[in-house]
Amino acid sequence: MKPSHIHQSDFLLIVNPTAGKGRARLRAGEAYRHLTAAGLSGEMVFTRRRGDGARLAAEGLAQGVPRIIACGGDGTIHEVVNVLAYSEAILGILPGGKGNDLARALGIPHHPIAAAGVILSGTVRTIDLGRLNDRYFSTIAALGFDAEVSRQVNEMQMPFAGVGTYLYAALKTLWHYQCPHIRLTGDFGRFEGDIFLTATGNSSSYGGGLQILPPASLDDGVLDVCIIKAVPRRTILRMFPTVFWGGHTAHPAVTITQTRHLSVESPTPLWFFADGEPICSTPASIEVAAGALRVFATSRRG
Repeated sequence: MKPSHIHQSDFLLIVNPTAGKGRARLRAGEAYRHLTAAGLSGEMVFTRRRGDGARLAAEGLAQGVPRIIACGGDGTIHEVVNVLAYSEAILGILPGGKGNDLARALGIPHHPIAAAGVILSGTVRTIDLGRLNDRYFSTIAALGFDAEVSRQVNEMQMPFAGVGTYLYAALKTLWHYQCPHIRLTGDFGRFEGDIFLTATGNSSSYGGGLQILPPASLDDGVLDVCIIKAVPRRTILRMFPTVFWGGHTAHPAVTITQTRHLSVESPTPLWFFADGEPICSTPASIEVAAGALRVFATSRRG
């Protein structure tokens, strides 16, 4: 669709039609009909390949569309967020993928008509973002075990959705995973050693609701960091169920801290995933982008 087609629209709805095994397309259609029936004018456009979400969002932004709505998984939202950061446009979210962790943190309902209602209510919240090298992220940047699990989720056809997808990939990954050596430097000082994982986040959950960073807030001007030191596999198997409610934070191998910036180094390059997407390898730098995004939400904190 050409940019001129979205001129002076009230909204642009960007849909990943393959997200949620095709459910995103159906949900987007329901939401679109609800929005237009309520009196808004707008266009619904579909992504075909990686990068289309960012391209379409940029076209909408250039035309002055005030509401840019993303329907898909965390990857679709990730692309759109990287265009809307520090702009006047407001992000609307229609959950349509496997994880939907940002939508959960913002209190956005799963049902498309209810989610469209959040956009119609006009309740806008300003939240922070994280910045990993030159990419923004809205939820969590993962290194170590979680990055490997995200790679599995991205590359494999998973038989489950939501947390089931993450659990399946996590159990598959655990049996061959080797804990890497890293050095972290931030406001908290320095950590160096072998880790099972480190997760740096703006929100509390990933993987469809796993509470890896229970204290994290979307608008407190800092990023939360979870460091889990290298431990035996049997310890991880005992610890893992507690991540559903954040109980892992009581384990002596787990450290939760906060920082505004984080430097990450490792003897060999390690991949970082953010919002479930592969971003870069170490060495890497992470920082908070305070107040960078305007978004429709129901919850004021999360």
